[in-house]
Amino acid sequence: MEGNKLRILELYSGIGGMHYAADLADVGAEVVFSVDINTAANEVYQHNFPQTNQQSRNIESLTAKEINKLKPDIIMMSPPCQPFTRVGLKLDVQDNRCSSFLHLLEVLPNLETVSLVLMENVVGFETSEMRNAFTKTLKNCAFYFREFILSPETISIPNSRKRYYLLARKLADFPFGSENVLITNFSNTGSSLQTSLKGKTLEPYLQENLTDEELARYLLSDKILSKYWRILDVRQKSDASSCCFTKAYTHYAEGTGSVLQHNSNESFHERFAKFKNDEKVEKLKPLKLRYFTPREVANLMGFPDQHFNFPETTSLKTCYRLLGNSLNVLVVSSLLRILLGK
Repeated sequence: MEGNKLRILELYSGIGGMHYAADLADVGAEVVFSVDINTAANEVYQHNFPQTNQQSRNIESLTAKEINKLKPDIIMMSPPCQPFTRVGLKLDVQDNRCSSFLHLLEVLPNLETVSLVLMENVVGFETSEMRNAFTKTLKNCAFYFREFILSPETISIPNSRKRYYLLARKLADFPFGSENVLITNFSNTGSSLQTSLKGKTLEPYLQENLTDEELARYLLSDKILSKYWRILDVRQKSDASSCCFTKAYTHYAEGTGSVLQHNSNESFHERFAKFKNDEKVEKLKPLKLRYFTPREVANLMGFPDQHFNFPETTSLKTCYRLLGNSLNVLVVSSLLRILLGK
């Protein structure tokens, strides 16, 4: 590492989750180059990291020669998960969205300075052909690796977001676990974790004092309440958990994330008992059931309050989509410290 500063090549950079994780880990790291093809994500990234060399381009255009000029020590990346997700076609390596990752595997043996890799993807990747190709390439390049399935709940964050992670490094094996055995918690990894300072319930992650106008923007419509009340995952401010927020949050009602009872002075069970008698939506209105705001979702995902925000031109739908495609900053930050033995 030049000047003892960790040089990061950030691929599939999205809205900067890996960058924020590296900053939070406080390991003396610098993102020297960042790449993504998603225009909307790049606008958010550049809004928050204007000094970073961030480019909108296809990763398949990157050559070993270009990367070697950057002299990166570590590749941090979150490749497209659609080829492996439970709601996708699961085409695996046959999916066109794997082509850039396959290109990277061809380039990796020719990278002169890269000795560390941190990768995130969806659960399901661990049984894919792409995973087998990836780990085979890592072994051929003399990397040791460990694989994880982790959720933010393991570090006391009240949100479920179970994801696959892989850490790889050269020179020395990891002092814990073994290859081909999935690790499902942070215990015995020997590193300090980046736990949330907000607390274990949802309340500290929520925006305070929403105006009536702001609240109205997030309230569930009568149509949603009457049609989907049976499947809504309703949470209270005092709850210590919430469902994973996906890119389809607010667009689809089922399986895309929790909703919040904004008015905690009302009894949820009493209101729903009255509603079930005649299914008149008015019976539910006092609960003020609403969607979590993008800021609240970002809080649960570890994005810093003061240093992360969306450009004013980013639509609400796009905010949710980009967050749903992102990662938990605190989990990745802890994994980076594990990778470096901190």
